[in-house]
Amino acid sequence: MESGSEGTMDVAVIGAGIVGSSVAYRLSEEGAEVVLIDGAEPGSGTTSTSFAWVNANNKLPRNYFELNVAGMREHQRLRDEIGGCWLHSTGNLIWARDQEDLESRVERLRSWSYAAEILPASTVNEKLEPGAIFPNSETRVAHFPEESWVDAPALSRTLVEAAVRNGARALVGNEVRGIEVVDDGVTLRLKNGDAIRADAVVNATGARAASVAEMVGRELPLDVFPGLLVRVAVSGEPLHHLMHTPRINVRPDGPGYILLHHDSVDERLPGDFGGAEDPLCGELLKRAQSLLPALERAEVVEARFGMRPVPADGHSCVGALSAILGYYEAVTHSGVTLGPLIGRLLSREILTGEVDPLIAPFRADRFPSTQAYSST
Repeated sequence: MESGSEGTMDVAVIGAGIVGSSVAYRLSEEGAEVVLIDGAEPGSGTTSTSFAWVNANNKLPRNYFELNVAGMREHQRLRDEIGGCWLHSTGNLIWARDQEDLESRVERLRSWSYAAEILPASTVNEKLEPGAIFPNSETRVAHFPEESWVDAPALSRTLVEAAVRNGARALVGNEVRGIEVVDDGVTLRLKNGDAIRADAVVNATGARAASVAEMVGRELPLDVFPGLLVRVAVSGEPLHHLMHTPRINVRPDGPGYILLHHDSVDERLPGDFGGAEDPLCGELLKRAQSLLPALERAEVVEARFGMRPVPADGHSCVGALSAILGYYEAVTHSGVTLGPLIGRLLSREILTGEVDPLIAPFRADRFPSTQAYSST
């Protein structure tokens, strides 16, 4: 699909998180005229509240697993391409109460050529995490050496800066209030009254994606869940890997900091969450201290509360919606793992019409759409 001046294509990308910034960067790299729009700073929304674990660990079925493996490789490719210190290849450790299920998972992943092994806790303490406490020395712990974590806000900012160097415009601090779709393109109406004309628009707004979809008459089935990350200041280097355990998930978060999370706490988050002083933050810290006694004097310095989007069937929703000309979606759980890959694959689809086989099972058209209309 080509349009715009001198055969170039004008594309508006809504959302400057890791997904939207990746799409904008790849489009600008290929010569498209790009405008990236977000009401907040790049990477400060849903992206900043992700645990940012890059993995394909328990992604099913097989085609979704392969998509996430490709997402892991894309991060390495992107690091080699643009540089920066945002990718941290620490590896990941999982200790689960259901040891049989964990060993079965490792066996399946190994059969799919995914790096995984089972180690006794004594070996983990000796070679990987000397300060971690396990039930006993024979507790079975899964080790995934190729998994990593990402400073996702930093990567988002880096991608936006690279896109701007390529000629993209970044409209930060503004919001899209309406989208008008016509036969020859789209017009976006912004909060400040400006209008943006483009050949195509990409909805990469994370937890707000269903609301943006409504602007073009699209009913996007999206579940949105609250999530909490707690950042604590620590002395020394008490943790070297990502770790997932029955009561707490932890990972490094740069020198002097560790990030805490657990789904069981997310499920209890109140609507009036009280920030870093909320008792749930203290609870996460106590759980972390039971795993890592070196955190005895750690202090909570930040609480990141956000809403996390998950398309209704749990899988990515990426690509053109055939019923609405010029409208594309880039909405997914595991946005940090998949963002750079979605950026490259969706950019190719927008500019050439080519749909990569990796993303083909996760097209936007699998969710029925209503008749398009204009929202102003």
